Amino acid sequence: MKPPVDLLTPALRRASALLAACLLAMPAQGRSLADILKTHQLRVCIAPLHPAVAQAAPKDCREQCVFSGPVYEEALAFTHYLGNGVRIKALRVGWDEQFFDKTGKTELEASYTPQLMASGACDIYPNHLTKTAWRQKKLDFVTMFPSRMMVIANANLREQLHGSAQLAGLRAGTTKDTSYHTWLQEQNRGAFSSNPIKIELMTSDEALQAVNAGKVDFILMDADVAIWHTHHQLQNTYVAFPVGPKDEIGWAFRKDDKDLQAAAAKFFAEQRQRPDSELNRIWLRYHGHTLTDFIALVAAVH
Repeated sequence: MKPPVDLLTPALRRASALLAACLLAMPAQGRSLADILKTHQLRVCIAPLHPAVAQAAPKDCREQCVFSGPVYEEALAFTHYLGNGVRIKALRVGWDEQFFDKTGKTELEASYTPQLMASGACDIYPNHLTKTAWRQKKLDFVTMFPSRMMVIANANLREQLHGSAQLAGLRAGTTKDTSYHTWLQEQNRGAFSSNPIKIELMTSDEALQAVNAGKVDFILMDADVAIWHTHHQLQNTYVAFPVGPKDEIGWAFRKDDKDLQAAAAKFFAEQRQRPDSELNRIWLRYHGHTLTDFIALVAAVH
C-alpha cells in the first residue's frame, strides 16, 4: 500500500491549518439545539467528496462557497424544519478533517470529540457518513438510510468478477479513512493477507476516473452513490456486486447534542413516511429513486 497522502488541496490545507491554530487557542464551544435556535444559525460542515454528496464553488473555497447537491439540500431542508428563523451556515471541510483531533490528526482508536465539533465550528456533519466502530468513539450518528457497499469495477473485468473472494490481489482506488478504506484494510489483514488488495489512496473523483480508465481494477461506493453513477455517468465501469454487511448511513453529531440528534431523527422519520416529502423529492431528482424507494431496494439486495 502506498503511504497515506494529503487529500486536501494546498488552499484548503492552509485554511485548515489556520482554523486549527485559532481553535487551539479557544475553549471548547460546542453548541446545543437551544444555542442553534437562539442564534438562528445551524452550522453545517460539508465535505464535497463526490457530486452524489455535494459540490462547492469556487475551487478551494472555505467559508464563502456556493454549495449544491443532495447533502446540501437535505441540510437546508432540516434547517427549514427547525423553524424559528434558523438559517444555514455552511463550511467546506476535507473528508478526513471531520475526524481531526486538536493536533490536526485522526487517531482511529482514540475517543475524543473532533475539533470542528468541539469548537462549535460545526453543529452537524450531514455528509452521508457510514456509522463505524472507530467513528462512534468520536461522534453519535442518526441514521437516514441503510446501505451496502458496492463494487464498481472496470468493464474489462465483467466476465471475471463474480464475488468478493476474487478481489484478492487486485488494484483498488479509495479515499483515506472512508468506510471503503477501512473495509479494504480489514480484508488485507484477514482473508486476503496472503494476496492483499493493492490499495492506492486518492480522491473520490480520481478513483472514479482511475477505474474508468483501467488504472485500478475496482473501487467501492455506497449503494446511493453507485446508483447516482448509474443514473448519470457510468461509461467503462459497472456495478458488480455488494460486499460487507448492511451499513447505517446518516448524519454525525457531538455526543452531548442529544436534543439536536432527536430533532434530526424525528425529521428523518417524518420525511420517510411521506411520499411527497422534501427529502423524497431531493432523492428522486438526484438519484432517480425516492429515499423511501431506495430503502426498499436496499432491503431487497442479498
